[in-house]
Amino acid sequence: MPAFPYLFYNTIFRINIVTIAMMILTGIIVLVLLRLAQRNLDVRKPRGLQNFIEWAIDFTANMARDTMPSERMVQWILPLAFTMLIFLFVANWLGLIATISIKLNHPIPWLGLTAQNLAMAHGEVPLFDSPTANMSMTLGMAFMVWILSHAQGLRHPRQYFRHYRNPMAIIEEITNPLTHGMRLYGNIFAGEALIGVILTIPLIFGWLPVSIPLLLVWLLYSGFVSTIQAYVFTILMTLYVGHKSYGDQVDHA
Repeated sequence: MPAFPYLFYNTIFRINIVTIAMMILTGIIVLVLLRLAQRNLDVRKPRGLQNFIEWAIDFTANMARDTMPSERMVQWILPLAFTMLIFLFVANWLGLIATISIKLNHPIPWLGLTAQNLAMAHGEVPLFDSPTANMSMTLGMAFMVWILSHAQGLRHPRQYFRHYRNPMAIIEEITNPLTHGMRLYGNIFAGEALIGVILTIPLIFGWLPVSIPLLLVWLLYSGFVSTIQAYVFTILMTLYVGHKSYGDQVDHA
């Protein structure tokens, strides 16, 4: 298990510096991509990045129509759903594109890099990783979705509280955000952890990397899983919000 640097390590509010930095980097990449896509807009013949972004918007809109109760709610959730989809797609792929770590031999206790933590991690300190490989980050996003869905439901309190006459509905309010966040974390973390294991396979004759074919296959599979998990997290977000949009009637096919 690598040793991550933390701020406020000895408190309950400790902050993983690498995860925060990677979240900021992901946001910058998304902003740059969207800026490049609308730089030379061509309404008649969209091409290149503009064509991909327009396809992604249409894809997100169709996904929202399958889960939201009305076209008005589709248009309301679309900006957030599209941003979530693109953000998670980039975030999930960062750790597959590159993984950067340093070997640290001297402890830095104020960053949580104690001698014990470094010994357990064999001195490995990650500097570049997928932010979604951190459970606190994914659970935080899931909690945000939970707050948003309940805020939407409380706009119609009568229907909202009537829903909880069934005790199973209360249990769902606990399990839904947990599984929502942990599913994303588990898939991304497991994929990157196995990549690390594959990279430690010994070389034949000291130079022949026998793990290269296995690594390529796993990278392709992990890329597929990373893409699917961005979609799964986003569609579950629209589903949870849609289920609590009590005041809207279905007005689309």
